[in-house]
Amino acid sequence: MVNRPLQFAITVVSAGFLLAHLRWPTLEIDTIAIVLLVLCFVPWLGSLFKSLEMPGGWKIDFNENRFIKAAEVAEESGLLVTQSVSSTGNSQSGVEYAALLEAYPRLAVLDLRIDIEKRLRELADRNGIADKRASATSLTRELAKCGVLTGPESVALLGILASLNSVVHGADISRANAEQVLEVGKRLIDSLDERS
Repeated sequence: MVNRPLQFAITVVSAGFLLAHLRWPTLEIDTIAIVLLVLCFVPWLGSLFKSLEMPGGWKIDFNENRFIKAAEVAEESGLLVTQSVSSTGNSQSGVEYAALLEAYPRLAVLDLRIDIEKRLRELADRNGIADKRASATSLTRELAKCGVLTGPESVALLGILASLNSVVHGADISRANAEQVLEVGKRLIDSLDERS
């Protein structure tokens, strides 16, 4: 659960220290100022990342809770086909991720994210949505406006895409989490393939 008052307090206090640090002309923008500025934003990143490491290097991990919630909403909305598919086998759509999953779980999830966007583009084309440069998020919203996806389905799909985007943008993902993502993702691809 997100603690908004704590996030707000951390941001205000960090911003206050930053302003105090900069208030005196003899103080320049230095490492302390930069760290305080970064701390202003860290509380707001908690919903995106499971961990954030400083100093000496950054580490961002996949937020599995966010994905699990999105997958539950997708299941409840009927967005996922009911057939359970093994994460290392072929789905109805013929997509194979097993080789990637073994050696490179993150790459397998990236491949899945690309396949989902391809299916969204195909579905958009079949339904007269012709924007070739639209993002997967924009396509999902347009498909919902056209009635191809219901409101709950589009909300679920947007949640799944947001989780996958964190991996696309550098978040680490364990093999176990990648297996779970691939199982849900392949059911999602099959569901998108079945739509006209």
